[in-house]
Amino acid sequence: MSIARYYAWLSRFQDAARGLAHDTGQETLTVHRHLRGDDGTVSGDVLHARVLDAVMATGGAPDDVLDAGCGLGGTTFYLQSRLGGRYTGITLSDTQCARATAEAMRRGLGEVCRFAVRDYDEDLTDLLPTGVDLIVAIESLAHAPDPAATVARLAARLRPGGRLLLVDDVPRDTLPWGDADFTGFRAGWLCPAVAADTTLATALAAAGLTVCHDEDLTPRVRARHRAALAGLVLVARAAAALLALTPAGVLMGALLGGLRLERMYQRGVVRYRLLVAARAAGGHTPTAG
Repeated sequence: MSIARYYAWLSRFQDAARGLAHDTGQETLTVHRHLRGDDGTVSGDVLHARVLDAVMATGGAPDDVLDAGCGLGGTTFYLQSRLGGRYTGITLSDTQCARATAEAMRRGLGEVCRFAVRDYDEDLTDLLPTGVDLIVAIESLAHAPDPAATVARLAARLRPGGRLLLVDDVPRDTLPWGDADFTGFRAGWLCPAVAADTTLATALAAAGLTVCHDEDLTPRVRARHRAALAGLVLVARAAAALLALTPAGVLMGALLGGLRLERMYQRGVVRYRLLVAARAAGGHTPTAG
């Protein structure tokens, strides 16, 4: 299954769940993790607040931003309303792009928040002819078939002093590739080549980036009781197998992948990390052509 189709079905699920008065991210226009804030509030905007703080702590407000894997545009709108600047969001999903574009027009932000159906592994020179000051990639690098190559391509679009901000699930180096939970997570969330700690660090360094912020957000992720989680995994496995050839099977697979991920959090073998890595202030500025 393609990533575009995967997110199309998840978007439909969001719509349906919203009709049942369940917040699946529509209120904050997000498809990323809901975290717990210092005041106990659980929302998609808790992550946005952590991202905002990291941006301000590592260089301040950028002029031009790429949201690589923008989803419904929530991160773009949150940052633009607080930092100003010009934003380009890219997604593989026609559905997500259309919704984000419509929301930008509704907010009167069509000139400063634009969205396109593009792959972050493509040449983005036409969209970003002179590069950007900040690239944000929230829960999107995990979908890359070659994370190191993706980091290098994104870093090439950064202006001198530019920053790459990543939020993603990063396994410990000690986690075996064939671990049952890890395998189930990768299958359910369509993550073919998740980069572990050392792989990610090596990729950033090879791209000429220096890590200037590293925050472990795992303690802010909702934690279920181990027994309850184990029961949910069994139920989800059975449902996913039964519905495997139907659209509902996509949703059950995603649910099972998320439950497997929760279990890896509890085992301490995966962390939900917020990283900012900066390019040196001197050097070449990306240009068209």
